[in-house]
Amino acid sequence: MLNDNQLKIVYEKSKSILVLAGAGSGKTKVIVERMNHLIKEGVKPEEILSLTFTKKAAEEMKKRSDERINSYTFHGYCYELLKDKMNFNVFEHNKAFSKQDLLEISNYKNSLKRLPKPKVYLRYKTFLKENHLLDFDDLLYESIPYIHQHKFKYIFIDEFQDTNLLQFKLLKKMIKSDTHVMAVGDPDQSIYAFRGAKVGLIDVFVNTFNAKVMYLNQNYRSTQTILDAANRYIHKNMNRYKKSLKSDHRNVLEPLIYIGNKSFQEQKIIELIRSIPSLDIAILYRNHDQGARIKQILNRNYLFFVSCMTLHESKGLEFDAVFIIGCEVIPHDMNQTYLGLEEERRLLFVGITRAKKYLYLFSTKLTSTLKETKIKVIYTI
Repeated sequence: MLNDNQLKIVYEKSKSILVLAGAGSGKTKVIVERMNHLIKEGVKPEEILSLTFTKKAAEEMKKRSDERINSYTFHGYCYELLKDKMNFNVFEHNKAFSKQDLLEISNYKNSLKRLPKPKVYLRYKTFLKENHLLDFDDLLYESIPYIHQHKFKYIFIDEFQDTNLLQFKLLKKMIKSDTHVMAVGDPDQSIYAFRGAKVGLIDVFVNTFNAKVMYLNQNYRSTQTILDAANRYIHKNMNRYKKSLKSDHRNVLEPLIYIGNKSFQEQKIIELIRSIPSLDIAILYRNHDQGARIKQILNRNYLFFVSCMTLHESKGLEFDAVFIIGCEVIPHDMNQTYLGLEEERRLLFVGITRAKKYLYLFSTKLTSTLKETKIKVIYTI
């Protein structure tokens, strides 16, 4: 069964559509149902293209939709486009270039070379040329002359909030006068600025293609008490489309913030995990350094079924119970810039909205960020 807003999107006639899909609102189901509707209306499956940003999401779309529909990541689509036109291999890694080097080079390319050129860029470019290699960003750049040569009449872009300038340039070239396009995303979950994602491209999309903006606010994942905290918190961001998540899931459990020293936190985490009647549990943190200690504690207590990951890695996932540790380092923005603080709020918002029933946050101090959630605080001596 689809709710009223989902049905409106499935049957919408507008040529360009932007769907602002809140966390847990069934956006993949809506995309699939709209594709099915188009096919029933006479559109050939081969005329539909689905683009997303991760292999996992592309595979999920292939599994849930008509097998004749083309489902790719942006990079996968460009690889298929180029493989018969150029002789190349895909660069993966080389010890001569650090992770930081590669991130700076990638961001330089994804900014359409508007950022300062990295110091190692010319050496890197020479290395790729001498070895007949293209990196993932080159796949996009080299596709620019060919990207308009396609047969698709309907293009779907999922996770649009993760789009960078280079990807948007490709998209603009793909959309012809007779192309229908639907972008689906949630600016409240835009957490990849460090990779070049531009949340402001949502506005650019709406203005460029005169897109009709539609909303999915009904959350099918979390209890309303969890969503109330998420809504209160993300509403602090000024640079956003105004929307609130709602749920039909009601219960008496309320999210909690535990403030105490590391030893207390570890004891409390073990105690709570053992009290939860579910094995579907995740511990989330800002960076991997925070995860090393908690993994040791879990192993020592024979709690091997708990998933441990960064907040970035948790995006798109859901769990019965979510523990977010190390909250004293959120926000983790050294410059304290306005946009940096907004992205850090979105990052914690992503973590909060992974939880279905149980949500616990842990910190050594009550920060202004935690106060903004208005979640009940429990102190320990």
